[in-house]
Amino acid sequence: MDNETEFVTMAEARALLGVSNYTIWRMVRDGALTAYQSAVDRRRKMIRRADLDSLRELRPVDRRKKATTHEST
Repeated sequence: MDNETEFVTMAEARALLGVSNYTIWRMVRDGALTAYQSAVDRRRKMIRRADLDSLRELRPVDRRKKATTHEST
């Protein structure tokens, strides 16, 4: 993999994962992703594409609430 595609910008990372800017920064804060400074622009933060790919391989959790039955007593 060459240097051009090894890292993506924060905006590209958000688009690849389909999450908000806040979520990306929370993932960095919590250690799920590592942000790197760009060598060209120190203000720009980059994410390693391989880290994003590993997160995308995870399966989503089924968050549907289970039907509960209320019995009248």
